[in-house]
Amino acid sequence: MQRFVLFIGEPGSADIVDIYPSKPAAESALVDYVRARAAINGQDAHPDDDQAVASYFADSEAIYAIARVMPLANPGNDQ
Repeated sequence: MQRFVLFIGEPGSADIVDIYPSKPAAESALVDYVRARAAINGQDAHPDDDQAVASYFADSEAIYAIARVMPLANPGNDQ
């Protein structure tokens, strides 16, 4: 089973780290975050999801990452 981690870091806020069952689910959570933050900040978010995310992170010091979680090839082997 694949899993994806969504990380959001924003100055002045606690980091957000959540795990989702799919990349679309993580992307949807990111869009929800951006739209909620834009509303809190009194900004209008772009109607297109991709553009809303791009403009939010272009205009702030916030960062995000979505990454697939992979099992270790040989559990217990750190090398």
